[in-house]
Amino acid sequence: MGDLVIKIRYDLVVVLFGFFLFQSLCLVCLGFSASETEFQSSIKEYEQKYAYDPYDQNIKKQLSVLYHNYAMELSDQGLWDQAIEHEKRAVEIAPDIEQIKKALAYLYNCRGLELKDAKKYDPAIRDLKAALEYNPEEAVLKKNIASIYLAWAFDFFEDNEYSNAERMLVHVEYYDSENPYLYVIKGDIAYVRDNYYSTRDNWQKALKLNPSLYQLRMKLEKLEKEQDVERNFSVREIENFKLKFEGIDTEGLADKAAEILRNAYKQVGKDFDLYPRATVPVIIYPPVKLKKLDYFPDWAAGTYDGKIRFGEDLGKDSLLMQAVLYHEYTHVIVRIIGADNVPLWLNEGLAEFEARQFKTPAIKKSRKELIERAIEKQTLFSLDKLGSMDLSKLSYLSPNRIELVYAQSESFVQYIIGRASLYDMKKLLEQLAKGTNIYKAVKDILFVDLDVLERDWLNECKAKTK
Repeated sequence: MGDLVIKIRYDLVVVLFGFFLFQSLCLVCLGFSASETEFQSSIKEYEQKYAYDPYDQNIKKQLSVLYHNYAMELSDQGLWDQAIEHEKRAVEIAPDIEQIKKALAYLYNCRGLELKDAKKYDPAIRDLKAALEYNPEEAVLKKNIASIYLAWAFDFFEDNEYSNAERMLVHVEYYDSENPYLYVIKGDIAYVRDNYYSTRDNWQKALKLNPSLYQLRMKLEKLEKEQDVERNFSVREIENFKLKFEGIDTEGLADKAAEILRNAYKQVGKDFDLYPRATVPVIIYPPVKLKKLDYFPDWAAGTYDGKIRFGEDLGKDSLLMQAVLYHEYTHVIVRIIGADNVPLWLNEGLAEFEARQFKTPAIKKSRKELIERAIEKQTLFSLDKLGSMDLSKLSYLSPNRIELVYAQSESFVQYIIGRASLYDMKKLLEQLAKGTNIYKAVKDILFVDLDVLERDWLNECKAKTK
């Protein structure tokens, strides 16, 4: 067969995943190609020669290269476990060949990043650390380890598990202290804990490392306004909620809000089988100060953006206050389960579903009539249109159209729950959290196409109007 030739070229490839930057090693093996059977036959032949004369350097090199080349063939098929085992054997036979050691590092790196994409963070980190052992001078591997810890920290943050997120960030700082997103998440954690000084410091560090983070710059501007508005607010922590409000006169309202939210914690938690351990920030604004927050829509009774926010005037209507706080707390739960991949119609529909018990018969009738008129005039929103909306886009609609968004979302989600179950809704959110689009998630969990669900819901609505 003659001498085998191994030629390896390493390139750095930049891969953008979400908002994290990953870099991976790209290895190409040239010069020898064979079928699986030929590889196995040749390996068997050289293993026998090696067993007979383990000190023959040429045999050792040939056998090592055979294992390496077969590992590269396996890696092309994505068979990382088998590829790694063969490459480890190649290194074991010829530990002095640096190219083969780097190839093993490459394989561990690739499998580790795939594990990260599947959110299997522990084994992913083990693989990347193994890669670093075989190629300790490669800085990219350190950045990849940091990126896994960063993704893990982000998931903990989304689940409101801030202490665990901080634990992951310690590792990020060790492996890649220049990663701007390290300081973004540090600032985010400080923000929900109302440590505005630390928030500002960390976000400014992130912007210094990456000035193109436009959304972060906007968040800094928002922070300055909040700090001014919330100056001298009192703080009260009641079980899982941390309430901020102005003045002694508002203490009663804060206590009432806490009681409603504790009930929501139990009831919504039961529906989704989720009882978060972390504290949820709640801010109650005087009417004058609420107007200073230009990002708080004038048509909204409450909002949730990591903190539940509402105005003191909400306390004038007990039933409405319960509906709003159940609605906003449901957003907390939906965000924990579904992360940031939940379309508006599903997010708002679930929130309205949980708040439905506090809606008066008049409100329910009004919404039903609103949908009927929209069907008659053919002015319903398509799910695609609803899915592309967010809070800022809603503000450009007329009050009647905004109300239709919520009415239609509630009606459609209630129809799905009636056809399936709340358990299925939770599974749907979990699927979305994995990055699956809503169409595939619905098909996978509910075993029906989303457009079929939409059509069936519309037909049912039309039947009820006759």
